[in-house]
Amino acid sequence: SHHRSSSAMLRAMLSRRCVGLAAAACTGTVAACELQSDQVDHVQFKERPEDKWVEVEQRRRADKAAQRLPFEYSKALRTLRAAYSFPLESMRELKTHFIAEAKAGLAGQPSSMRMLPTYVTKRVTGEEKGDFYALDLGGTNFRVLKLTLVGGGKVGPVKQAKFKIPDEIKKGTGKGLFGFLADSVAVFLATECGGNPNGDLGFTFSFPTEQTAIDAGTLITWNKDFAATGVIGNDVVALLQEELLDRGINLRVRALANDTVGTMEAAAYRFPETAMGVILGTGTNAAYLEKAGNVPKWAGAPCDEMVINTEWGNLGMGSLMNGYDTAVDRASDNPGAQQLEKMISGMYLGELTRVTLSDAVVRSALSPECAAQMQVAYKAKLSLQTAAMAAMEADTSPTLSEVGRVLAEAGVVSTTEADRILVREACVCVSSRAAFLSAVGVASLLDLTEHTDECKVAVDGTVFECYPFFKERMERGLELILGDKRAHAVDLILAKDGSGVGAAIIAAIAP
Repeated sequence: SHHRSSSAMLRAMLSRRCVGLAAAACTGTVAACELQSDQVDHVQFKERPEDKWVEVEQRRRADKAAQRLPFEYSKALRTLRAAYSFPLESMRELKTHFIAEAKAGLAGQPSSMRMLPTYVTKRVTGEEKGDFYALDLGGTNFRVLKLTLVGGGKVGPVKQAKFKIPDEIKKGTGKGLFGFLADSVAVFLATECGGNPNGDLGFTFSFPTEQTAIDAGTLITWNKDFAATGVIGNDVVALLQEELLDRGINLRVRALANDTVGTMEAAAYRFPETAMGVILGTGTNAAYLEKAGNVPKWAGAPCDEMVINTEWGNLGMGSLMNGYDTAVDRASDNPGAQQLEKMISGMYLGELTRVTLSDAVVRSALSPECAAQMQVAYKAKLSLQTAAMAAMEADTSPTLSEVGRVLAEAGVVSTTEADRILVREACVCVSSRAAFLSAVGVASLLDLTEHTDECKVAVDGTVFECYPFFKERMERGLELILGDKRAHAVDLILAKDGSGVGAAIIAAIAP
């Protein structure tokens, strides 16, 4: 072979600065956690008595505070609630709009939803077997995985490493970015797999991509803070494979997958009745199974059905946006695009809350010291993180001491109980609407496919998994829009990290 021996070559590579960067980026403790083999969890929805609903508990708390405070406080509460109310009438309006845009997208007509064919035309059986590799690029971290499919719907041991992608790599050149990914793979193979194995690889690439085959696709546009040059319009599989080959790495990219498709397939390996995959994390998107006859724009080889990547985050929201949504959209890197995502996803919920709290009506209801400190602490764009919102919403202590701690950490040290209640009210308003919007997305796809049987909806992402009571509010939204009977036939399951496991499964079914 023209390649030097694997281990010698990998050792030589590890001395290069770039690999030094990849090795440094490897986030220590999770460098190679043996994940539990069972990656799909049932989410048990406990029936919540209404007085335990975070939105009901918060409303009571705020209304009680308003009774003993000046008129400005009630006005601020009314302003927040009016801006984020999402009644059944609005939910139905959104569902009608969503289905119309989806049908236009499938037909190749102008639409804010791209409805991209994924070339995944084969159903997963759960009997696929073998060792597979997966790469997952979708946000802050890049993951490399090795896993064994053992059949019977079971995934064997999973090894993985996580690498934090530095900003200069995200915004540098395409060659630099894909070189960094290949260097990270080299670090993983050298430290975890004892050399340079041969194998098939699934590549989860969670950016809008026009797929041209199961193992080829061109980047349409970057989002999520990536801006590497020389990638848009090019085949991302070819860019990756070239960097792997340059380093003598013997893995072949067999499948290009979107994280949403991966989530769906990871769940389908265990639950064949999985109807769709949904991401509710840094970004949001969904994929589902469509009959080929309903995809007029499909011009590829004839098939019965195909997984469609909806790119629903880009749905144009028009009149359903409030003034704060419009402000966040205008100030973003991509005004006019990803409007639904800006109302739902982890990247934007904190920013939406920050912009909402800076409204003069809301600010005038805060104590003067708190208002002044908030103006300084949360002046910068993206300075209020969604994780901070989640921590404040999880606080059920009598005087909201955790809300006080989160605010103090940001530099807002003077808060009254009433201030803390108002800040938490803004968080609850923003997140409750996000959960209802997510529910309408799921309901719309079920209606589009005329799905009335029991089914599983596989969801991944930190907002769904970690945000307090998000899942439960989503369930409530499904009950409102679908009616109790149909909603209770929908089983929302957490398909954790399906974007890694799922990509390997798609590589396993690739022709």
